[in-house]
Amino acid sequence: MKYSRYGLSFHFLKEEDIELVRQWRNDPVVANNYEFRDHITPEMQKEWFKTVNNINNLYTIIEYQGEKIGVINIKNIDWETRICEGGIFLPDPKYHQTFVPAVISYITTEIIFNVFEWNIGYAHVLKENKSVQAFVKMLGYELLAGQEEVNNQLHQISRESFEKRAPKLKKAITVLTGNDENGILYIGQSEFSDPMVLQWEEKVMSSRFITKIETTTESRSYYFS
Repeated sequence: MKYSRYGLSFHFLKEEDIELVRQWRNDPVVANNYEFRDHITPEMQKEWFKTVNNINNLYTIIEYQGEKIGVINIKNIDWETRICEGGIFLPDPKYHQTFVPAVISYITTEIIFNVFEWNIGYAHVLKENKSVQAFVKMLGYELLAGQEEVNNQLHQISRESFEKRAPKLKKAITVLTGNDENGILYIGQSEFSDPMVLQWEEKVMSSRFITKIETTTESRSYYFS
Protein backbone atom coordinates (compact mmCIF):
# COMPACT_ATOMS: atom_id res chain seq x y z
CA MET A 1 0.00 0.00 0.00
CA LYS A 2 1.36 3.38 -0.94
CA TYR A 3 0.15 6.95 -1.31
CA SER A 4 1.77 9.03 -4.06
CA ARG A 5 1.64 12.75 -4.81
CA TYR A 6 3.93 15.51 -6.10
CA GLY A 7 6.61 13.01 -7.08
CA LEU A 8 6.85 11.43 -3.61
CA SER A 9 5.55 8.06 -2.43
CA PHE A 10 4.73 6.83 1.07
CA HIS A 11 4.91 3.05 1.47
CA PHE A 12 3.19 1.20 4.32
CA LEU A 13 5.86 0.19 6.85
CA LYS A 14 6.62 -3.54 6.79
CA GLU A 15 8.73 -5.59 9.19
CA GLU A 16 11.51 -5.83 6.59
CA ASP A 17 11.84 -2.03 6.74
CA ILE A 18 12.38 -1.64 10.46
CA GLU A 19 16.15 -2.21 10.52
CA LEU A 20 16.63 0.67 8.08
CA VAL A 21 14.32 2.83 10.19
CA ARG A 22 16.31 1.89 13.31
CA GLN A 23 19.55 3.02 11.67
CA TRP A 24 17.94 6.31 10.67
CA ARG A 25 16.45 6.83 14.12
CA ASN A 26 19.84 6.29 15.79
CA ASP A 27 21.49 8.87 13.54
CA PRO A 28 22.20 12.01 15.63
CA VAL A 29 20.65 14.11 12.84
CA VAL A 30 17.32 12.43 13.66
CA ALA A 31 17.77 11.54 17.35
CA ASN A 32 18.52 15.13 18.32
CA ASN A 33 14.98 16.07 17.30
CA TYR A 34 13.46 13.69 19.86
CA GLU A 35 13.34 13.68 23.64
CA PHE A 36 14.27 9.98 23.64
CA ARG A 37 17.89 9.81 22.43
CA ASP A 38 19.10 6.47 23.79
CA HIS A 39 20.60 4.00 21.32
CA ILE A 40 17.88 1.72 19.90
CA THR A 41 18.88 -1.95 19.60
CA PRO A 42 17.42 -4.40 17.05
CA GLU A 43 15.46 -6.07 19.87
CA MET A 44 14.03 -2.75 20.99
CA GLN A 45 13.04 -1.97 17.41
CA LYS A 46 11.21 -5.29 17.00
CA GLU A 47 9.27 -4.68 20.21
CA TRP A 48 8.44 -1.14 19.08
CA PHE A 49 7.12 -2.43 15.74
CA LYS A 50 4.76 -4.80 17.57
CA THR A 51 3.21 -1.83 19.38
CA VAL A 52 2.63 0.29 16.25
CA ASN A 53 1.68 -2.31 13.65
CA ASN A 54 -2.05 -1.78 14.10
CA ILE A 55 -4.98 0.33 12.92
CA ASN A 56 -4.21 3.09 15.44
CA ASN A 57 -0.78 3.93 14.01
CA LEU A 58 0.23 4.53 10.40
CA TYR A 59 3.96 4.49 9.66
CA THR A 60 5.26 4.85 6.10
CA ILE A 61 8.61 4.99 4.31
CA ILE A 62 9.11 8.10 2.16
CA GLU A 63 10.51 7.55 -1.34
CA TYR A 64 11.78 10.35 -3.58
CA GLN A 65 13.51 10.00 -6.94
CA GLY A 66 13.84 6.25 -6.41
CA GLU A 67 15.47 6.59 -2.99
CA LYS A 68 14.17 5.83 0.50
CA ILE A 69 14.71 9.06 2.40
CA GLY A 70 12.76 8.98 5.67
CA VAL A 71 9.57 8.26 7.57
CA ILE A 72 6.21 9.86 8.17
CA ASN A 73 4.04 8.65 11.00
CA ILE A 74 0.46 9.27 11.99
CA LYS A 75 0.03 7.78 15.43
CA ASN A 76 -2.20 7.65 18.52
CA ILE A 77 -5.27 7.65 16.29
CA ASP A 78 -8.62 7.92 18.07
CA TRP A 79 -11.26 6.74 15.63
CA GLU A 80 -14.18 8.01 17.72
CA THR A 81 -13.03 11.62 18.07
CA ARG A 82 -11.04 11.38 14.80
CA ILE A 83 -7.84 12.88 16.18
CA CYS A 84 -4.22 11.84 15.64
CA GLU A 85 -0.61 12.98 15.88
CA GLY A 86 1.68 13.36 12.87
CA GLY A 87 5.43 13.54 12.45
CA ILE A 88 8.25 13.14 9.92
CA PHE A 89 11.99 12.63 9.89
CA LEU A 90 14.59 12.86 7.14
CA PRO A 91 18.06 11.59 8.10
CA ASP A 92 19.99 12.96 5.10
CA PRO A 93 20.82 16.67 5.61
CA LYS A 94 20.98 17.20 1.83
CA TYR A 95 17.19 17.45 1.83
CA HIS A 96 16.84 19.77 4.80
CA GLN A 97 17.35 23.03 2.89
CA THR A 98 15.21 21.99 -0.09
CA PHE A 99 11.47 22.13 -0.69
CA VAL A 100 11.16 18.41 0.14
CA PRO A 101 10.41 18.72 3.90
CA ALA A 102 7.71 21.33 3.25
CA VAL A 103 6.06 19.15 0.60
CA ILE A 104 6.19 16.09 2.87
CA SER A 105 4.68 18.09 5.73
CA TYR A 106 1.87 19.24 3.46
CA ILE A 107 1.16 15.72 2.18
CA THR A 108 1.12 14.35 5.74
CA THR A 109 -1.48 16.93 6.72
CA GLU A 110 -3.44 16.24 3.53
CA ILE A 111 -3.53 12.53 4.40
CA ILE A 112 -4.87 13.41 7.86
CA PHE A 113 -7.73 15.56 6.58
CA ASN A 114 -8.48 14.34 3.05
CA VAL A 115 -7.60 10.66 2.89
CA PHE A 116 -8.85 9.64 6.34
CA GLU A 117 -10.97 12.69 7.17
CA TRP A 118 -9.80 13.10 10.74
CA ASN A 119 -10.82 16.31 12.51
CA ILE A 120 -7.78 17.37 14.54
CA GLY A 121 -4.07 16.77 14.08
CA TYR A 122 -1.34 17.20 16.68
CA ALA A 123 2.42 17.50 16.34
CA HIS A 124 5.21 17.61 18.91
CA VAL A 125 8.14 19.84 17.93
CA LEU A 126 11.19 20.61 20.03
CA LYS A 127 11.33 24.26 21.04
CA GLU A 128 14.78 24.77 19.50
CA ASN A 129 13.86 23.15 16.17
CA LYS A 130 13.05 26.41 14.39
CA SER A 131 12.84 24.96 10.87
CA VAL A 132 10.17 22.42 11.79
CA GLN A 133 8.37 25.05 13.88
CA ALA A 134 8.17 27.16 10.71
CA PHE A 135 6.79 24.25 8.64
CA VAL A 136 3.98 23.44 11.03
CA LYS A 137 2.97 27.09 11.41
CA MET A 138 2.89 27.41 7.62
CA LEU A 139 0.43 24.53 7.49
CA GLY A 140 -1.83 26.07 10.12
CA TYR A 141 -0.68 24.41 13.34
CA GLU A 142 -0.97 26.52 16.47
CA LEU A 143 0.96 26.17 19.72
CA LEU A 144 -1.37 25.02 22.48
CA ALA A 145 -1.82 27.08 25.62
CA GLY A 146 0.70 26.36 28.35
CA GLN A 147 3.31 25.00 25.93
CA GLU A 148 5.48 28.12 25.66
CA GLU A 149 8.12 26.91 28.13
CA VAL A 150 7.83 23.20 27.37
CA ASN A 151 10.81 21.66 25.56
CA ASN A 152 8.81 19.26 23.35
CA GLN A 153 5.98 21.59 22.40
CA LEU A 154 2.54 20.37 21.34
CA HIS A 155 0.84 22.02 18.36
CA GLN A 156 -2.67 21.52 17.01
CA ILE A 157 -4.29 21.94 13.61
CA SER A 158 -7.99 21.75 12.79
CA ARG A 159 -9.59 20.81 9.51
CA GLU A 160 -10.88 24.39 9.14
CA SER A 161 -7.41 25.86 9.62
CA PHE A 162 -5.88 23.53 7.04
CA GLU A 163 -8.65 24.09 4.49
CA LYS A 164 -8.13 27.86 4.67
CA ARG A 165 -4.48 27.46 3.69
CA ALA A 166 -4.69 24.43 1.41
CA PRO A 167 -5.51 26.16 -1.93
CA LYS A 168 -2.57 28.57 -1.69
CA LEU A 169 -0.20 25.87 -0.41
CA LYS A 170 -1.29 23.43 -3.12
CA LYS A 171 -0.65 26.03 -5.81
CA ALA A 172 2.82 26.79 -4.42
CA ILE A 173 3.73 23.10 -4.17
CA THR A 174 2.58 22.47 -7.73
CA VAL A 175 4.96 25.20 -8.91
CA LEU A 176 7.85 23.95 -6.74
CA THR A 177 7.55 20.31 -7.80
CA GLY A 178 6.29 20.81 -11.36
CA ASN A 179 3.68 18.17 -10.57
CA ASP A 180 -0.08 18.68 -10.30
CA GLU A 181 -1.26 15.06 -10.35
CA ASN A 182 -3.94 13.93 -7.93
CA GLY A 183 -3.05 11.88 -4.87
CA ILE A 184 -3.28 8.12 -5.45
CA LEU A 185 -3.56 5.34 -2.89
CA TYR A 186 -2.36 2.13 -4.53
CA ILE A 187 -2.85 -1.42 -3.25
CA GLY A 188 -1.02 -4.16 -5.15
CA GLN A 189 -2.20 -7.71 -5.75
CA SER A 190 0.23 -9.11 -3.18
CA GLU A 191 -1.55 -7.07 -0.51
CA PHE A 192 -5.11 -8.16 -1.33
CA SER A 193 -5.03 -10.70 1.50
CA ASP A 194 -3.01 -8.62 3.98
CA PRO A 195 -5.32 -8.10 7.00
CA MET A 196 -3.65 -4.84 8.04
CA VAL A 197 -3.82 -3.34 4.55
CA LEU A 198 -7.47 -4.36 4.27
CA GLN A 199 -8.28 -2.60 7.53
CA TRP A 200 -6.72 0.61 6.25
CA GLU A 201 -8.45 0.27 2.90
CA GLU A 202 -11.80 -0.03 4.65
CA LYS A 203 -11.13 3.27 6.45
CA VAL A 204 -10.11 4.99 3.21
CA MET A 205 -13.16 3.92 1.22
CA SER A 206 -15.49 6.27 3.08
CA SER A 207 -13.52 9.44 2.22
CA ARG A 208 -15.58 12.05 0.38
CA PHE A 209 -12.41 13.28 -1.33
CA ILE A 210 -12.12 10.18 -3.53
CA THR A 211 -12.70 11.19 -7.15
CA LYS A 212 -12.17 7.83 -8.86
CA ILE A 213 -11.57 4.17 -8.04
CA GLU A 214 -9.82 1.79 -10.42
CA THR A 215 -9.94 -1.96 -9.78
CA THR A 216 -8.12 -4.63 -11.77
CA THR A 217 -6.93 -8.15 -11.04
CA GLU A 218 -3.52 -6.68 -10.22
CA SER A 219 -4.32 -3.59 -8.16
CA ARG A 220 -6.85 -1.24 -6.59
CA SER A 221 -6.25 2.52 -6.87
CA TYR A 222 -8.07 5.37 -5.12
CA TYR A 223 -7.67 8.86 -6.58
CA PHE A 224 -8.01 11.95 -4.37
CA SER A 225 -8.69 15.57 -5.26
